Amino acid sequence: MDKMTLYGRLPIFAQNWACSLEGRRICHARYGKGFWEKLKSYESRVAWSPERLAEYRDSRLRAMVKHCYETVPYYRRTFKEGGVSPNDIRELADLSKLPILTKEVVNKSPKEFLSSAYAGKTINHHTSGTTGSGFVFAITPESQDEQWACWWRFRRALGIEFGTPQAMFGTQKVVPVKQKKPPFWRMNLAGHQVYFSAFHESDRNLAAYCEKLIRERIPWIHGYPSLLAPIAAFAAAHDIGFDDIRFVTTGAENLLESQAALIESAFGVRPYQHYGMCEGIANFSENLDHRMFVDEDFAAVEFVGQPGEAVCRIVGTTLTNFAMPLLRWDVGDVGRVKTHADGRREVISLDGRTEDSVILPDGTCVGKLDHVFKDTIHIAEAQIHQHADHSITVYAKKTQEDVSEDERIARMQFAKSFTCEVPIRFKYVEAVPRAKSGKLRFVVSEIRGVAR
Repeated sequence: MDKMTLYGRLPIFAQNWACSLEGRRICHARYGKGFWEKLKSYESRVAWSPERLAEYRDSRLRAMVKHCYETVPYYRRTFKEGGVSPNDIRELADLSKLPILTKEVVNKSPKEFLSSAYAGKTINHHTSGTTGSGFVFAITPESQDEQWACWWRFRRALGIEFGTPQAMFGTQKVVPVKQKKPPFWRMNLAGHQVYFSAFHESDRNLAAYCEKLIRERIPWIHGYPSLLAPIAAFAAAHDIGFDDIRFVTTGAENLLESQAALIESAFGVRPYQHYGMCEGIANFSENLDHRMFVDEDFAAVEFVGQPGEAVCRIVGTTLTNFAMPLLRWDVGDVGRVKTHADGRREVISLDGRTEDSVILPDGTCVGKLDHVFKDTIHIAEAQIHQHADHSITVYAKKTQEDVSEDERIARMQFAKSFTCEVPIRFKYVEAVPRAKSGKLRFVVSEIRGVAR
């Protein structure tokens, strides 16, 4: 019997105990002595000038490139085949001399990316593979310390301190899927956390979710935007108020403007978006003014695009993971960036994944479609499913029976965004389909060969 099967058979009080025990293990692994030293270091750089931060980043980049050339088989071969010397990579702009790395390349021969010089303990991580291809990789404890230090610098800058009670909306299966009655959450006492199930968010259950948030007087909500939006929509539709929520932070998915507006309306605070990933090759943080800047001291981030294009691919290089370093890793996301006169790079928008686009019959690739649902106040969430014949089915969850006006608005916005006619039908469902990981993909396309 595997652990999850055994867990599912435990009584609820024992499941709470198991979650707290796991929470204690996680806290011990994440927040040891190394973490606190890194956090102090990261917070000390808040006052640094953009120029000093760039110099610091580039010095770390040179050390990482040298390490990769000397100890990682794939990079040693790539450098030699491309006629590139480690000394040719002196600053961020020089990374363009190297090829962009994709998940597919690493998955073909992952051992080729392991450093022969790193003999210490490693931690295996894996991405959820919401776009169809997962990825397993090794990191060092030191790189994990840096990642959490960077993330907590963001949180503490907003006023969130360690020990702040948190409502977590993630995709861990803490509640057995077959459970039909509340509680649809479990307690992680070690992490000061109430972990809400991502797999029980139906209309008949959301009242219980709201009641728990109010009863516990939880000040901080964190989670996937696609999991917070249904709660917010339900609360707004039933005029449920929350007096104690002070912070809402999101991660793991792109926060759509329509979701941000809905969350702010329901919870009374605008969500702060944080951009990071397990691979540790890019990090962006919003400040108190909801402006998002690149964390230059954490990774070497490039925004790669064609001349004249506003939207760029996000490509990142680790500065921290010496066990299985990734240079010029294609994140799979796209965004818009503005470089200020003082050198700060502000991320104006995250336009989702490169997969979050549709292909029109005339070959046009159209992304950034969340505005279609900006004013559809009675549609809680939606997913655009494009079929092989270019037609589109919109799977939508509605908050009232008559949504004809909302559908009219959405169709009008589709028409304004498309250069040619595309057959569109709406299919209303109790729950919008999600990936096995529990994440919501905004666009699902059956058409292969989307431009990247």
